[in-house]
Formats: sequence, structure tokens, C-alpha cells
Amino acid sequence: MNVIYPFRVWEEDGDYLIQGFEPLENVLTYGESIKDAIKNGREALTGVLGAMLDHGQKIPEPLKLSKAKGVYGIEPDPSVAIPILVRKAREEAGLTLVELATKLGVTYQAVQKWERSGTNPKVATLSRVLEALGRRLELKVA
Repeated sequence: MNVIYPFRVWEEDGDYLIQGFEPLENVLTYGESIKDAIKNGREALTGVLGAMLDHGQKIPEPLKLSKAKGVYGIEPDPSVAIPILVRKAREEAGLTLVELATKLGVTYQAVQKWERSGTNPKVATLSRVLEALGRRLELKVA
């Protein structure tokens, strides 16, 4: 399970523009270099997905990453990626917030908090939540 979204990058008048694909085509920014544009794209993606999380909106599934020239995969900041992954895992397990909370012996508000942007659960907590959902936490440094 991942939250890497494809973005198209192109050069125009000395700047590098970056835009998400549908349904995130409203995520649009630029940079003075491709690296700068991707960094700004990550910040913009994090902001849009974070707002969607906080308003209880459905998070769009990432499209398959194209190998086309000018297409880059961008992942939001972990402060947004983690809550998205927790929500997706819970939904795929077919559990409500209350059902997962009961399974973990916590309040539904605690589970709700883990599915909001800016959340920073301890690794042990995250591992316990995912285990309750039939998943496991894998750490990777890239």
C-alpha cells in the first residue's frame, strides 16, 4: 500500500511547472529546477491531502505511475501519509472507527485522531494499530 501520486513536470519560461493528475489536477505549483518543483509539489500535495483528511473527504487512490517522460512520483509528508495509510487499512479491513477502537481498547476519538493530518503516533502504537488490522509495519529508508 502506498500513497505515491504521479505528477507531470514541464519547463516553461525558465520555470518548472508541476501538476497532479485527475482527481488532483488542482495541485499545481512550480520551482526554479525540477528538484525544487518536486519539493514544492510535495508540500502542495501534503496540504491538499491533509485538508481532505481533516474534512473527512475520500482520499483518491494514486494512479499507476507512468514511465512517460516528465512524470514523477510524489509522496506526501509522513504527517499526512501515515493517517492516509491507517484509514485505508481500516477501510480495507471493513472496520468502522468504533469497531477498531473496541478491538484496540481505546476510544473512537483516539482512532479518529490517528486518521487526521499532523498526527504523530509512536511507532509502537502504529504497529499495534496495523496488527489489529491484519497488517504489519515495514520501515524503509530510501
